[in-house]
Amino acid sequence: MVWRKVFSKSTSERDAEGNPAESHPAAPNREVPPHLAQAIEKRSAGGPPSNQDPEQRKLAGLRRRRVAILFDIEQGELAASPDNPWTQRTDLLGEAMTNVTDDLVEASKVEPGPCHPVPANPIAIGAIESGDAASVEFTVGNNPFLYSEDPDWAERGHQIARGELVRRSGDVDVLVPADTPEDLREPLRAHLGDSLFVMASDLRDRVLDGEPLPANPTLAGHAAPCPICGGWTDWRGTCQNCARRNARIMELKREEGRLLDERSREAEERRRLIEGLPLARKRLRDVETDLARLGETFD
Repeated sequence: MVWRKVFSKSTSERDAEGNPAESHPAAPNREVPPHLAQAIEKRSAGGPPSNQDPEQRKLAGLRRRRVAILFDIEQGELAASPDNPWTQRTDLLGEAMTNVTDDLVEASKVEPGPCHPVPANPIAIGAIESGDAASVEFTVGNNPFLYSEDPDWAERGHQIARGELVRRSGDVDVLVPADTPEDLREPLRAHLGDSLFVMASDLRDRVLDGEPLPANPTLAGHAAPCPICGGWTDWRGTCQNCARRNARIMELKREEGRLLDERSREAEERRRLIEGLPLARKRLRDVETDLARLGETFD
């Protein structure tokens, strides 16, 4: 009967009422986490949708090309103008190069080095050990000196590197002549100390290489005048005054070369932008023609 159909319930409805725990609740309406929402928004705004028709994709690509070409034209016109950043930077680099050239002229001047005669006290070479920790002994006049290495051992007991000699005994101060001017006493003491270290290292290396030792060395050989500036030279004939001057000259020459390269790059970039201007304008006309066919208008 009809009333049975009206008031009767379906089996599924009765099951839902009789077993509420087994019913399937609707999916909760949860919000998207903020970081995912931002990622989705960026992806949506990042480019044209994948279902965009080919004509719209072509239009978007032409628009991007037009913007890039307009930038090239703007840079080319700026480079071609009398007052442009490239010329300004080139002028500044030229001024810097002029300053470096002046500094080079000044640095190339040979200034007299410190000099004071040193007596030719004989140097008697003593024992020279060339084992794992080498040592060198010699006497300057009546003043004994001892230089030796600090051993540097590997895990298995083998020496991994030959270290520098260290002065263990000997007073350099007594080697400075009493008549040395006060302003030269400390420079001469430092020079003699460095030169004696050079000699000790040379003696050690000669023994290790099987070369003969020098004959009749004297203290005067540690402070011979430099033939260029007249300053002191060490055991090997090196003048620190000239070495510092040459190092300064090389530093300035490197700076001069760097400035020259940078100035050349600025000039080359300006030339490239100016020469590319006609081609950029032609490309702009071609792109705008293609855009006009697609209904694009320009101001």
